[in-house]
Amino acid sequence: MHTRPPKETFSINNQKRQKYHKESLTSSKKAQDLTMDATIGESAPSVERVFEGQPYPAFWDQVTLRAMFVAVLLGALFSLMTLRIYMQVGIVGAFNMPMNILSFMTLRGLVSLMRRCGVAAAPFTRQENIFLQTSAITSVNVAASCGLANYIVGMFSVVAKALSENPDQTDIVDDLTKRDFGIFLLMTGMVAIMSTLPLVQIMIVDYRLLFPTGSVVAHLINCFHTPQGAYVAKLQYQAILKSFAGSFSWSLFQWFYTGGSGCGFGAFPTFGLELYKRRFYFDFSASYIGLGMIVPPTVNFGLLFGGILSGGIIYPWLESKKGQWYFTESPSTLNGINGYKVFIGITMVVVEGIFNFLTLTTATLIDFFKKRQENETGVTKYILKHPSLNYDDRKRLEVFISNRVSVFGGVVGYIGFAIICSVVTPWIFHQIKFHHLVVLFICIPAFVFSNTYGTGLTDWSVAPTYGKLVLFLVAAWYAKPGAVIASLVACGVAWMALNISSQAVQDHKTGYMTLTSPKVVAAGHIYGILIGCVITPIIFIFFEFNAKKTAPIGSKKSEFPCPSAILYRAISLLGMGGVKELPKYCITFSLITIAITLALEILRLVSQRKDWKVQQYIPCMTALALPFLAGPTFTIDMALGSIFLIIWSKVNRQSAEILSSAVAAGLVCGDGIWYLPSATLGLFNVEPPICMRFLESGKEVQMADAFLNTLGTQGTT
Repeated sequence: MHTRPPKETFSINNQKRQKYHKESLTSSKKAQDLTMDATIGESAPSVERVFEGQPYPAFWDQVTLRAMFVAVLLGALFSLMTLRIYMQVGIVGAFNMPMNILSFMTLRGLVSLMRRCGVAAAPFTRQENIFLQTSAITSVNVAASCGLANYIVGMFSVVAKALSENPDQTDIVDDLTKRDFGIFLLMTGMVAIMSTLPLVQIMIVDYRLLFPTGSVVAHLINCFHTPQGAYVAKLQYQAILKSFAGSFSWSLFQWFYTGGSGCGFGAFPTFGLELYKRRFYFDFSASYIGLGMIVPPTVNFGLLFGGILSGGIIYPWLESKKGQWYFTESPSTLNGINGYKVFIGITMVVVEGIFNFLTLTTATLIDFFKKRQENETGVTKYILKHPSLNYDDRKRLEVFISNRVSVFGGVVGYIGFAIICSVVTPWIFHQIKFHHLVVLFICIPAFVFSNTYGTGLTDWSVAPTYGKLVLFLVAAWYAKPGAVIASLVACGVAWMALNISSQAVQDHKTGYMTLTSPKVVAAGHIYGILIGCVITPIIFIFFEFNAKKTAPIGSKKSEFPCPSAILYRAISLLGMGGVKELPKYCITFSLITIAITLALEILRLVSQRKDWKVQQYIPCMTALALPFLAGPTFTIDMALGSIFLIIWSKVNRQSAEILSSAVAAGLVCGDGIWYLPSATLGLFNVEPPICMRFLESGKEVQMADAFLNTLGTQGTT
């Protein structure tokens, strides 16, 4: 997907992608050893020699109606999964690998079905596969970057009242129409796509950046479209179907016991009722267990540690200080315990983000200037300087050069859509002004270059950090009523531009390695933006329609609490100078948190450079911060996902490497898809027949027994 999703992915996918990169290279090599015996003298088997006998497809043979149709289905499915998890937890893994498998198997199955029905169907090529996957992933990236889990919901009154009892009405937007929201997504998405076009040749050809995720996907697709690779893909597809069926069946079974508030396995007090009150329990969620199999163990165990630290140690201690350090009991203000919760979480997220941003920017600049000294400024010079290029590289350069997108067209497109966006956005959000967006769009190309270059080197995107930085700066610049909305909108524009652009160049790397025309990849991006700006508002309407009126989206009791929304709004308030409202010693705790975060980040950086084993046990501070804001419930599920994967790897490493991503995808999709029939049953007032609840022994149990005995007596008379 995403990048991740991403996927505000909080950049959690780096370790997993590097692992996939190594694994895919190994599996691809094995498949090539079996099917690719033409070597033309290179040290490694040639990939493109295997496909040499196939005619190169024309543009409309790569951009097909059947691929467009499947892209809508997969984009809608994974956008639903991404938004649901993101709005519930505040963190989401990358679905690139499941998307890769499902794209191949779904379109391959559709082609087979068409032929069995007597319909003439053109061969399914890897180039068509790339168009399909690029379109679907781009639409999912729109969902991940759209702000429905953070900056858009941060504008709602329910979130504003969670931070202030009497928020300024100028800084509240509850009436955003889905039409206006779709237009906003379309404009910002097109700005992101256009900003990448001038960079594609520089990043992929001139500087030969790896883009690990893009390279991994390319290896897998090249492998899938050989006979041996198709067999591996079939195994993965079967694993998805089995885990999907199991997850869906388990969700259906759980539904029968949810006939009331606080009922069912989702409210099972696994560790006792006292810890249950602090939201520390296992809720039997298959989707979070599957997500835990995708997210790196360091992140999952960091989440669990954060949940224990916040809900089990720090918060109970802060509650004991009521009457000394703070006096209000209201959870909807920053001058109570909520102030500690929000600002401790904010501090960890922002400090780690800025540290990573500075680290990657420094590495990017050093590497950039080294390559500039080599005078590698064009394709021709690159070929002349490397006459020993093998057959694959020459073939890929030939296709890339003959089909490359005009740099001039990208520049003109960026300027055009930036101007349109600067005019249209203030019409949708009147708090932000034309000149704010003009300044932002002048700065965005430099941000896009830096972030994309860093992603190409490390597979690590810092788009969320850029977004928070813009959020804080615009709030400080505006510094009057309306600053919150203006800064949240600016944050959204920057975040979408950076997140979508880094994934877009990843897709171009995949296209480069599979002989897919850059024009086809760009067409997939544009089509994906169009899908995303239609699908995402529809999904949000569906969530809103099924949310309880007493617990709307963004509230703590909602099924979709959007824990990151309060974080983003709080950063904006901080930028306006809202520190004065904080309770006693809140700033002291923030300074202590800054020191701890910096110490751990420096230790992580040094341990990575020295290759110390301790690097595997240093928690991700952003992951550790999330339970401070969202509660620890989901952390147990995700940690179990990692434990399950570790045990599986010990028992059968090869099976785990090939099938773990597929099983995880099935678990997430099965649980997520159940939400559709569950919501449909609710629309027709079909309620679950049983309520399973747990009560403390004592008076409550006696009252329940008395009530049940009354029912029994009535039934016998």
